[in-house]
Amino acid sequence: MRMRGSIVAIGFATLCIVLSGLGGCGGGGSSNGTPPPQETQAATPTFSPAGGAYTTAQSVTLSTTTSGASIYYTTDGSTPTTASTLFSAASPISISATTTINAIAAESGYLNSNVATATYTINLPAAATPTFSPAPGTYTSAQSVTLSDTTTGASIYYTTDGSTPTAKSALFTAGTPIAVSATTTINAIATATGFANSAVATGTYTINLPVAATPTFSVAPGSYTSAQSVSLSDATAGASIYYTTNGSTPTSSSTLFTPGTPIAVSATTTINAIAIAPGFANSAVATGTYTLTGPAVSVVLSTNDETSLMAAQPTINFSLGSTADAGTNTILVDPSQTYQSIEGFGAAFTDSAADLLINVEPAASLPGTLNDLFTTNGDGIGLSFMRIPMGATDIALSVYSYDDQPVGTTDLTLADFSIAHDQAYILPLIKQAKALNPQMKLMANPWSPPGWMKDPTSMSPVSMLGGTLLMTPANETAFANYFVKFLQAYQAAGVPIDYVSLQNEPLNITTSYPSMGMADTVQLSLLQGYVLPAFTANNITTKIFAYDHNWDTPSYPQTVLGGLTPTQLDQMAGTAWHGYGGAPGAQQLLQNQFPNLGNWETEHSGGTWQTDQFTVDILEITQVLRNSGKSFVKWSLALNENLGPNLTQNAGLGGCNTCTPIVTVNSTTGAVTKDIEFYTLGHYSKYVLPGAVRIYSSNTPAIASVAFQNTNGSMALIASNATTSSQAFTVQWGTESFSYTLPAASIATFTWSGAETGVTPAVSAKAQIQGSSFINESGLETETTGDSTGEYDLGYLSQGSYAEYENVDFGASVSQVNVRTASDGSGGTATFYLDNMTGTPIATVNLPVTGNWQTWTTVNAPVTGATGVHTLYVVFNGPTASISNVNWFQFQ
Repeated sequence: MRMRGSIVAIGFATLCIVLSGLGGCGGGGSSNGTPPPQETQAATPTFSPAGGAYTTAQSVTLSTTTSGASIYYTTDGSTPTTASTLFSAASPISISATTTINAIAAESGYLNSNVATATYTINLPAAATPTFSPAPGTYTSAQSVTLSDTTTGASIYYTTDGSTPTAKSALFTAGTPIAVSATTTINAIATATGFANSAVATGTYTINLPVAATPTFSVAPGSYTSAQSVSLSDATAGASIYYTTNGSTPTSSSTLFTPGTPIAVSATTTINAIAIAPGFANSAVATGTYTLTGPAVSVVLSTNDETSLMAAQPTINFSLGSTADAGTNTILVDPSQTYQSIEGFGAAFTDSAADLLINVEPAASLPGTLNDLFTTNGDGIGLSFMRIPMGATDIALSVYSYDDQPVGTTDLTLADFSIAHDQAYILPLIKQAKALNPQMKLMANPWSPPGWMKDPTSMSPVSMLGGTLLMTPANETAFANYFVKFLQAYQAAGVPIDYVSLQNEPLNITTSYPSMGMADTVQLSLLQGYVLPAFTANNITTKIFAYDHNWDTPSYPQTVLGGLTPTQLDQMAGTAWHGYGGAPGAQQLLQNQFPNLGNWETEHSGGTWQTDQFTVDILEITQVLRNSGKSFVKWSLALNENLGPNLTQNAGLGGCNTCTPIVTVNSTTGAVTKDIEFYTLGHYSKYVLPGAVRIYSSNTPAIASVAFQNTNGSMALIASNATTSSQAFTVQWGTESFSYTLPAASIATFTWSGAETGVTPAVSAKAQIQGSSFINESGLETETTGDSTGEYDLGYLSQGSYAEYENVDFGASVSQVNVRTASDGSGGTATFYLDNMTGTPIATVNLPVTGNWQTWTTVNAPVTGATGVHTLYVVFNGPTASISNVNWFQFQ
């Protein structure tokens, strides 16, 4: 193949030689046979003026001898190409600083020229350095600084932050001097056409201005128990005051204080303020701290183990500004919701108590004992509602009345009536107590009238031990006049009686000690036909209690009071109750039925039958007061170390040989000791003064509470923890709150003064709301609960009974309600309504039978249409009067 190719090539060449003379074998040559011209290079550009050293800026033109050629150049040291800057003869290159120009010429049909290089060294004169007026230095007032320069047409650029100025810095404008009000360094340069930038001129102005006066505060910083309005002022004329409340240092960008618009301080706040005035340096920072703690709260504590007995605890303070919804462990205290007024707390001036205090205790120590019992001075508990037996009780040295007669004889005219027995030591004790506590209320009632007033068909022989009243006009008249004689005799002795009841425990007929049965219809008949008329005829203003027996038979006072006319009811005080059966909630039934009358708890003794008297007391006294109770009265004021004297010991009869007193008087030495009931009762009696009004307070799952406002405006909150562990809770009063932890099995009384601030917050529907925290109810009774949490449940629920809860906040939505319930009855439903009981319910929960009134279960139901804050009604219905018990409910 190589050979063949060579032969072909040689042959072709030979052919071309042969043909060349004939003009064949053309291959790009001219037709006349002249060889083509070689491609040439464009001429190298030239510079005008030539490169070199100059003392002024130069305008450089480029040219080339190649006709039509374009010139491209660079001034950054790079090699020019046809993509570089195209030189235009109409726009010479301006050179104001040392510059190297590289250039090439390019033309179609020519190779690019060689690179032409020319360096122009420009040695411009520097612009003059700017000058300052006034000259830099130390001044005692703000300065207006102007800058100037001797270079014609120069512009001056400056900085005040320490940096070196450039042509991009602030341009000084003549007629607009630089305001210097604090120590400042100005750096400046001058720039001008045909001149290099000047050297940097530096001028430091030290301004020692007089300092503006430090702002002052009114009201002065300090601790306050209410919100404050704070004004700021300054002695420097024309000063503006700027302040912060977030702890930062104020500047002129902070909040400007406006006179006439004080700063509202509603929580602990620190205000920092400065004054700024023309011609003055900013003032020092004034700092004022306002500590808003709310009122001081005094605390006394008692514990079941008796390590603390009404022991003063460290004072605490309310915190201000709390507006969040109340939670599960919050006790809301709301003075705007008021209930019954309080008349007092006390015990009975029994025959035995008076004998021990007057005849056994040494006369020298008696004043101290009476001070502790009847005043609030020192350790005193201020007993202010006392009971006087009209004759013998089971706690007595003997059996007696005010008109004893031999068996078989009568004294219908009461010719032999005498209170001589009481004048020996009972009246002297009462008068001393009344002198110490003039507000004391006194009630009196018989355990039995004289035996001769009894119906012989009810007992034989007649005596003070049992039986019933002989219902004849003459005897009933004598019975009524027995009260008139007693009241008149005590009045004459200087001891007016406020209240009487016709019979102690009228449903308890016993032959063990003085007693008498009296049916409700009999009591009604005696009142209507004899006692009330006798009081009217003799101008007796003493009010009368119906009943005076246990909570378990509310039908008795309902019958008595319901049978009286409105005029007759004017002579009635209300109902007296004992605590040996039933639940205190029965009091509320009567209060709801007879709202213009009252309810008094007039006897519940402590006793050795109680395994935990402390817990029994703290739960019961609070519950009595939460159910319209105007008083809480124990039994005998004093007993001896053997729980006597009593008729069991002294007369071989019966009665209470295990009752416990408020104080014990040693029968040998006369020494007095305070029993636990002195302290449990004292937590209320010392701080809830006569005339106090109960106000709303809620309960928590672990804390029972009851609250009062005294006539002097002070508040008292009694809170108890009956659980076996310490319990933390919060007390919310308006927008003020404090937190506390109660030890296991303890009670505390919190007292404070001052005005409530703000509005009591709502309670969150998502909190566990105790059933007993209602503001109103109807048709039910609260009772001590056996559930694992809570103190009192809603018991005795009947058809249509309801409970009302105010300001319940459902938030954006809830979907379910849980209810804690127990039933050994028929079961039923709990229906929840918003704002009234006639609209569409938001939920209905079925309350099942659990097999026992204290066997608890949690049930639930869906909720619809509940948002925002509402009054909540829970209405109970069922097929029988015995529906269920309810402890608490909670939405989620």
